[in-house]
Amino acid sequence: MKDIIKTIVIEEFSNLVSLIENDFIKNYQKKTHNFLLSELDEEMTAHMVFVSSFESKSGNAIQECARRIAILKFGETNVPKIINPHGLIYDNIDENALREQLLITDIDLDNNELQGNIQNFMTLHQASGRNPCSINQSNINELLSLGEYKDGKIHKKPVDLAFFDGHHWNLCEIKAGGDLDSSNAPGNAKKMLSIYVGFCKPDTKLYFATIYHKTGEGNTWSGSIKKYLSYPDFFLIGSNFWNKILPENLTFHDFCEIYGDAMNEINLNSRLKKMINNCIE
Repeated sequence: MKDIIKTIVIEEFSNLVSLIENDFIKNYQKKTHNFLLSELDEEMTAHMVFVSSFESKSGNAIQECARRIAILKFGETNVPKIINPHGLIYDNIDENALREQLLITDIDLDNNELQGNIQNFMTLHQASGRNPCSINQSNINELLSLGEYKDGKIHKKPVDLAFFDGHHWNLCEIKAGGDLDSSNAPGNAKKMLSIYVGFCKPDTKLYFATIYHKTGEGNTWSGSIKKYLSYPDFFLIGSNFWNKILPENLTFHDFCEIYGDAMNEINLNSRLKKMINNCIE
């Protein structure tokens, strides 16, 4: 199983590094016009270009890794590319062309009145002063009454990760460390609640998940989105997320080791050095 997961990581991140290599010189040259970086040496600037590109583009790669790993634990039918909880009839969609899972719903999630009702629900329950957010995995069911906004049409919404664990459907919004600023947090919470309404099934679990714990495993996680979703009820942070989807007997620590081995096999460091040398020679 470790070898299977390593192959998944190698495949996804090999594609990612190839994309970075193709654009690296162009992105580096753009930085040379930034006078704020003029006192940095060329190698340091090139390192910054790589880190920026790697962090900004790795989201899709690690998200696809998570989906493929979840299939190993729950089975392909329980981690479908097209999520159609109510068996709706829709036009053909090329699943192979999809880079993320797609929710099919007949609820118009862009309806202004529906969005207003979701916003009112958030405002009613959001944290205030010393009172934490009161939206939890139980009272969120109140939003299912918004299924009345069905319009007889097919609507499609991308979902970062959705899987059935044998008891519940789990809908996950995945971020890197989850360090959203105060202006982005309400929009992300509203997006998550909208997807929950579109899924429109009781006993569905909704999660804000992060790839890593931004302040370190074992420390208290803080984030502005906790104002709009109760913590820890709606959160899978770092190891909690990976332990949720990894096959039995594999841990987050195991996955970190597998990831490190995969990066060695794709020669990440030597390829980075080559990219830098091509820029500064």
